Amino acid sequence: MKLSLTLLIALFFVSSISAQWKNQSDRSEWNKEVEKKWSQKNTPEFNGAPYINDLITLDTYIDPFSQDMAEGRYGTKFYFKYYSFKLPAEFKKGDHLHLRITEVINPLDFYLSRLNLTYNNHSIFESGGMFRIDAFYKGRPVLLDGPGIEVQFPVNNPVNEYNLYSYQNNLWTKKQDSKDIKTSADTTESVSENLEFSTSAINKFVSGIKGFLWWNFDVPRNDMTCITGRVKPSNVKYSITVVGISKLGATTGYSDTEEFKINYLQDVTVKVIIETNNDMLGASNNILTNTVDSYFYSDENKKGKCQNIGEINIEKVSPELKKDRGQLLKYLGLNDIR
Repeated sequence: MKLSLTLLIALFFVSSISAQWKNQSDRSEWNKEVEKKWSQKNTPEFNGAPYINDLITLDTYIDPFSQDMAEGRYGTKFYFKYYSFKLPAEFKKGDHLHLRITEVINPLDFYLSRLNLTYNNHSIFESGGMFRIDAFYKGRPVLLDGPGIEVQFPVNNPVNEYNLYSYQNNLWTKKQDSKDIKTSADTTESVSENLEFSTSAINKFVSGIKGFLWWNFDVPRNDMTCITGRVKPSNVKYSITVVGISKLGATTGYSDTEEFKINYLQDVTVKVIIETNNDMLGASNNILTNTVDSYFYSDENKKGKCQNIGEINIEKVSPELKKDRGQLLKYLGLNDIR
């Protein structure tokens, strides 16, 4: 079944959370349209600098005195009152706030976020997705105030154990327990089929969201294993990111030697991405991590034997490729699940 362009765009902006594909050709058609749309620049700049790491965002303008909801690209809904924002004295009725909504739901976006989902030395997060909201007035940040805002978020692979965490000062802090996170009354579980696996999503409702922070639905898991490999060429400093595919999340690290070691969760399909600060990039094939208890933090703090995934070749890529979502997905061998 070949979907029309009109239907694809409508689905993308209105109800992508419920999209389903019954065969590979449908998925390919969807990807063509999504990649075409995402190849366009859609993130305005403030103070001469782009927003976070080329992540896809949705920018919208609201009148906080007459509007009480904004929705992101993937169906995240933000509910607020005018007193949810610390409006500047010059703000008048009829003026508009600029809201920027960022949702991290696809594997590529966990990589682009550059956030390390290691919770502590004994556990790593399995994520149901991340979000943040930022507000601006005349290009200047506007703080959240009062009771904060309420958020309805399409949590991936929903499990009862997901808590809500925020990221501040390079640390993840638990903000809400799973028992306080409600399932929205008006939602039903939806399934999205990737070419290799499927994920489900269900809307969860949280309140009291304050601050321009990353918010993450997570469950800490202590079934860790470590991965090792080699990078060619190896005469540069590089970052390592393990991106979870069958279970979402990411861990990050850095190395300036040929061999790297990095931790992740057991029994998860992942991809290891290597990047340098001079536009060299490479990725492994999809790998299923071991079910062996091991970790590596240093030669003095390690356990067990790391899973050897062999060699990853990196090469120079153009800045344009890294900014073109469709090309970057293809180059890294990733697919979007939403």
